[in-house]
Amino acid sequence: MSYKLVKSLSLSSAAVAIISGTISSPVAAQEQNSGKKVLEEVIVSAQRREESAQDVAISVTVFNQEQIANANMINSSDIATYTPSLSTNTRFGNENTSFSIRGFTQDLRTAASVGTYFAEVIAPRGQTSQTSGDGAGPGTLFDLANIQVLKGPQGTLFGRNTTGGSILLVPNKPSDEWEGYLETSTGDFGSRRLQGVLNIPFTDKFRLRLGVDSNEREGHLINVTNIGASELGNTDYVAFRLGLLWEITENIESYLLLTSTDSESTGYSSRLYACNNSGVDPLNPLANPFATFTNSGCNAQLDRQAASGQDGFYDMVSTVPTPITTIKEERLISTTSWNVSENITLKGILAYAHLEGQNGSDIFGTQFNETGGGAREFVVGVSVLLPDVPVTSSSNYVGEIQAQGQAFADKLIWQAGLYYELSEPDGFSGNNSASLINCDLSTLEGAPSEYRCNDPLNGLLGGVLVQHYKTEFENKAVYVQGTYDITESLSSTVGLRYTEDRTTGFGRKDRYNFLLTVMQDPITSFSSPEVSSKVPTGVFELNYRPIEDLMLYGKYTRGYRQGSVNLAADPGLDEHEYETVDTKEFGFKSEFGGPIPGRINAAYFTNTLTDMQLQFGYVSATSGPTTAITNAGEAEIDGYEIEAMFQLLEGLRLTLSYSSLDTELVEQGPVNSDTVRDAVTAAAINSGTNPATAAIQGELAGSTATPIALEGDTLPFAAENAWVASLNYDLPFPLSAGLVTVGATYVHNGETRAAATGASPNGDEIMAAYNLLNVNASWSGIFGSNFDLSVFGTNIKDEEYVTYTSGTFNTLAIESRMGGMPKMYGARLRYSF
Repeated sequence: MSYKLVKSLSLSSAAVAIISGTISSPVAAQEQNSGKKVLEEVIVSAQRREESAQDVAISVTVFNQEQIANANMINSSDIATYTPSLSTNTRFGNENTSFSIRGFTQDLRTAASVGTYFAEVIAPRGQTSQTSGDGAGPGTLFDLANIQVLKGPQGTLFGRNTTGGSILLVPNKPSDEWEGYLETSTGDFGSRRLQGVLNIPFTDKFRLRLGVDSNEREGHLINVTNIGASELGNTDYVAFRLGLLWEITENIESYLLLTSTDSESTGYSSRLYACNNSGVDPLNPLANPFATFTNSGCNAQLDRQAASGQDGFYDMVSTVPTPITTIKEERLISTTSWNVSENITLKGILAYAHLEGQNGSDIFGTQFNETGGGAREFVVGVSVLLPDVPVTSSSNYVGEIQAQGQAFADKLIWQAGLYYELSEPDGFSGNNSASLINCDLSTLEGAPSEYRCNDPLNGLLGGVLVQHYKTEFENKAVYVQGTYDITESLSSTVGLRYTEDRTTGFGRKDRYNFLLTVMQDPITSFSSPEVSSKVPTGVFELNYRPIEDLMLYGKYTRGYRQGSVNLAADPGLDEHEYETVDTKEFGFKSEFGGPIPGRINAAYFTNTLTDMQLQFGYVSATSGPTTAITNAGEAEIDGYEIEAMFQLLEGLRLTLSYSSLDTELVEQGPVNSDTVRDAVTAAAINSGTNPATAAIQGELAGSTATPIALEGDTLPFAAENAWVASLNYDLPFPLSAGLVTVGATYVHNGETRAAATGASPNGDEIMAAYNLLNVNASWSGIFGSNFDLSVFGTNIKDEEYVTYTSGTFNTLAIESRMGGMPKMYGARLRYSF
C-alpha cells in the first residue's frame, strides 16, 4: 500500500477532530510514551478527497473555524486580507467582490478567474450588468470545517475551469453527537451578531444540523448629503442552513444541504478626491474632452466638503435616492456516495441555486449641481433601481457524476467524472443609469415619463439609459486523473479534462435624450452576442519524498477560462474569447521536530497567459461610461510563496505566509482607440443617430478608450508582495480555569495596480502599500463551564488604505476611490452544549 494512502488512513481520527473544531492548538499535546511534540495534520480536499495538506502538490492556505472567528471574517474581502496572493476588487462593495489569485483577475463582465465552492458546488453566477455571484457572499462563513484557498489553475478536477485557483468552503456536516452552540457578538458601529447551531442525531443512521446567522452593523461611510441614507457600507443579513445526513445502508450515504441568505445593505460609493484641472487643449480637444463639463463641478464639490469639514477619508457623496445592495440566495445540494467495493466509490452531486440582487449606487461619488440651482445635478455616472427588474436574477443547475478508487495493489489512486452546469436568467436583469447629463435623480427610479433632465447638447454626450439584459451560461466537461506510485518515494500524477462552454446574451438598451428639458423619442438598440469554446486542459506532476517529512514536487498545468459576452458594450466590443495559461510550479513541503517543531512549505511558479481577458473603459454613445473586455496578446506572471509554522515554546506559535509576484502585460490586445471609435460610430448609426452626430460620438468614445493596463505594466490587483504574520500564546493557567489564548496578526499588502500607467493623478493608479494590525484574545471553557469568551480588534492602528481607484482622471477629468475598513473592536460570548 502506498505511503500516501497509509498516511491518509492513519490520520482519519485526527481529521475528525480538526474538522469538528475540537482541537485548537496547531501542535498536539504530547505523543504517547515519548514526550515528543508532534504537529497536527491539516486535512484538505484539494484533490476531491480528504488527505493531509502536506501530501498535496498544491500551494494551499487553510483557515479553521476558530481562525475565521478570531479574524472576524464575514465576507470575501476578509478572506483576502489574511491570504497573501489573494486579493479582491471591491468596486461593487464587499458583498459583491471578485477574487484574484496570483494576478489572475476577474474584471467586470468576465467569467470568474477563481472558482468558489460551497460543499463541492460552484457558487451561482450572476447576470452581467454588474459583478455579482461567483464568490463567498454574506452568511457563508459560519459553522465551517475550514476554508481552503488553492492557488494556481484547478481546471482538471473542479467543476468550472479557472486560471487563478479555487476557494473551498467546507461546511460542518451533521455529526453523531447531540451538540450545538449559541453565540452573541457586539462591537463598534453598533455591530450585533447572533449565531446558533443545533446538531441532532435522530438515530445512528440519520442526523440533522441546523444553523442560523444574523448579522447587523451600521455603515462606516458617512454620506454628507443625507440623500437616501446618512451612512453607507453597513451589514444586514440573515442566513439559514440545514444539513441532513442519512446513511441509507452501510455503503450508501446521502447528504442534503439547504441554505438561504437574505442580505440588504445601503451599498457602497466611491469617494471623489481629485479633479483634472488641465482643461481642454484647443489644439487637441479630445485629450481631455469632458473637462469642460466636469471640472467646475468637481472643484466646487471638493471645496464645499473642505469648507464644511466633511472631507475625511470616510466622508463621501451619494445622491442616489435609494442606495441599496440586496442579495437573496437559496441553494439546494444533494450529494450521494456509494462505496461500490473496497476500491471503488461513486458520488453523484445535484444542485440548484437561485440568486437575485438589486443595486443602486453613485458610481463616482459626485454632486455637481446644475448652474442656477434646483434639484438637477450634472450626473457623471449613477446606477439606480429599474422598476420591477433586478440587477441580477438567475437559476443555476449543477450535476456531477464522480468515480474514485484504487488499483494495482493501491499503487494507483484514480478518479473520473462528468460535469454539467447551466445558469439561465429568470427574465430580464438590468438597471437605470444616467451619465453626462443634468438630471433630478429622484425621478429616475420611476417610469421614463417621470424623468426630469436638461441637456443643451441633445444627447451628444450623455443621457438616461434603461438596460434589459439576459445571459445564459452552459458548461459541460469530462475528466480523469490518476496518481501512480512508481516507487515507495516517487509518484506521478496525470490529469486530463475536456470542456465545452457556451455563453449567449440578449440585450435591449433604451436611451432617452433630452433637448434642453424636452425628452426625445428613445433610441433603442438590440444585441445578441454568443461565444462558445471547446478546450482540453490537464496536469502532469511528479512528487518525490526523499525522507518521510519532506516532499518535493514539480508540475505543469494547462489552465483555461471561458470567454463571455458583454451586453453593456457596443456590438463589435461585446464578445471576448477564452484565455489559457501554461503554469510550471516547483515546490516542497516539509515538517520537522526538535526543540522548535514546525512546517515550511514553499512554491515557485511561472505562468504564461495567452489571450488574457483584460478590461478597458470608454464612454459610449449608447451606454455612457462603460467597460469592454479584450483578449490581450500575452502576459507573464512569476512568483513564489512561502508558508511556515513554528512552535517556539510550549503554547507559543508563530505562523508566516509570504507571496511575491512579478507580473507584466507583454502584449496588448487588438482593441484600441480606433476600434472603439468605429464600433461606437456604427452602433450609433444603427440605432438611428444621424451619421454626422454618430461620427462625433465615435471620436469622443475613441479618445476615452483606456485599458486597465498598458504594455509593460504590472497586472491589476496583483500585489508585488504581501505577507501575514500571526503570533498566538496559550497563557499558562491551570486547566481548571480554561484555555486562555492571546494573539496578534500583522498584515502587509504591497503596492497594487488599479489602473493603467498615467490613468490617475500623482501615480495613484498604483495603490499604496498598507499594513494592518489585528489582535484577539479568547477564554475557552471558562472555569470548566460551557462558556467561551473572546474579544478582537481589527485594523487597530486605524490605517486608512485604498482598495479601488477609478482610473478616470484623463477621460472624465475626475478621480474617485474606495477605502478599506476602519478600526473595529468587538466581543463574542458562546455557550456550547
